[in-house]
Parts: sequence; structure tokens; C-alpha cells
Amino acid sequence: MRKLLIAALLIPAAAVAVENPLLSAPANNVGKWEQKLKEFERPELPNLKEYPKPFHSPNYYKYQLNDVCSACHTFAAHKKDEKFSPFYNAHGTFMSCNTCHFVKPGVTYSWAEIKDGKVILLKSGDFYGLKYVKVGDRVMLSGEESSAKIVPVLNGKPVELPLKGNENLLKDTKAVASMHNALTDHPLKCEDCHKVNGKLDFKSLGFSEERVKDLEHNEIVKGLKEYETIHFPKFIW
Repeated sequence: MRKLLIAALLIPAAAVAVENPLLSAPANNVGKWEQKLKEFERPELPNLKEYPKPFHSPNYYKYQLNDVCSACHTFAAHKKDEKFSPFYNAHGTFMSCNTCHFVKPGVTYSWAEIKDGKVILLKSGDFYGLKYVKVGDRVMLSGEESSAKIVPVLNGKPVELPLKGNENLLKDTKAVASMHNALTDHPLKCEDCHKVNGKLDFKSLGFSEERVKDLEHNEIVKGLKEYETIHFPKFIW
């Protein structure tokens, strides 16, 4: 028993992380990912300290890069679709990238947060907190009041990779290939969740009955589907 315990303690963290489905996917197309990594340019966001008028409070918030995805893509990863990207990026402040991009049978969803390089599933708490943050000439939503995010859970384990302890994965082309090959070619869209009996069980995630109704019959989602162009005030998005 003692020998087994010692052996377990000697297992490197990377070996344990292999159990994560993001790293157990086939590492094919390695050459393609080598080229992608060479061409990849990480989005850089300005580090501003003040709100635009008429806001008066200083913007002391700085987004924490706790997960592997945001280390490269930041929390403003979506930029191709001018209509939907602002909404996807706003959701990224309180939802793991894998919530929409890891779609497998048997997946459930839970609130979780990353502490000391570990993903901790949360059963209760005040998770949902947002504030406005100025980014360039735009104002974006940010989950400053809570570091918790909704993450997919498979076989009782969160499908999320902390950045701490996994920094070398970003330099490992095979690991990068596995992480991306584990993701779906058809990520979840607004209407997949914002409907009755959608992908996310809002009630089990802790939302009130009134809020669940709002989320299942969301007017913004209806507007996005109905109107080709959405107009916002210039200081937002």
C-alpha cells in the first residue's frame, strides 16, 4: 500500500491531465497545427484604467487568464461574425469556451472556478456578476464579481484545462492538435440553449424561476434571428 501511495505521488501532473478528454483526442493534422501556430497572432487588448463618460468609477478590473484557451485567444476570441461576436464574447466572461465548443453525448453543465491550477465544481453560490469594462472605444461586459464559469462535465469531471501547470501544452504541437480535435465542428448557437429544454438546464445551474423564463424566451435571441442588422449605441460594442 505504501509503495502504491509513493508511486501515485511521483506521477507527474501532465500524466494525470491526459485523462482530460481535451488531451485524449487524436493528435492528427499536426503539420496543419504547426503552421497555424506560426501564423497565429494573439489578440491584444488595451489596458485602460478609466470608464468612458458618463461612468465615474475607475476600471480596476483585469481579466484573469486562468484557462488554457484564454491564454491564446483572450476573452474576446470571437471576431469574424460582426453580428454575433459581441454576444459570444460577453458570454465568454461567465462561460467556458468548452461549454459551446465541446459537444458530446452525456455532457452536463455546472458552475466551476479555477483555484491553484485545479478546476473546482461549485454546487451553490452567487456566481453571476457583471460589470462594464472599456476596451478601446467600446464598452464590454465582464464577469468581475465572480471568477466562476459554466463548464461542461463529462463522467463527473469538468472538461476544462487550467493554465497554471499546463503552460507547456501551448508549446506542444501534438497537445494543441488534440485540444482542438476534441472540439466540435458545430459549436452550440444561441437558440440551442435559449429555449425550453435547451442544452443548458438553467434551473439546475441556480437561476431563479423568473430568470429561467427570461433565458428560455430571450428577446435578444429572437431579435438576432429575425433582423439582419442589429444597431447599438456607438459606446457599446
